[in-house]
Amino acid sequence: MSNNTITNDDHHHITSYAEHFGTWVSLILLTFMTVFISVFGADLNTLTVATALFIASVKALIVAYYFMHLKYDPKLYRVMILVVMALFTVFLIMLTIDYLTR
Repeated sequence: MSNNTITNDDHHHITSYAEHFGTWVSLILLTFMTVFISVFGADLNTLTVATALFIASVKALIVAYYFMHLKYDPKLYRVMILVVMALFTVFLIMLTIDYLTR
């Protein structure tokens, strides 16, 4: 007896070219923002680093959401990613406060 039916919950997610293009454009714009800040914001050392880290975090979220299919995963995974990003932000703020008060 052969069972040719798929019994697990494999779902194929079809995304449009417009969605891929929009993701690509947003990543390119964020990259240009990072380069712009690093080239023209050299006199604001601490603010430049914090801004570059924030932009890198946003880019990481975009990549995780679209290319790692977090968009289609259960909401628990999104909550876990947001908790990690919140902890990263708290530690970044603590690090910045420590750096500025020395």
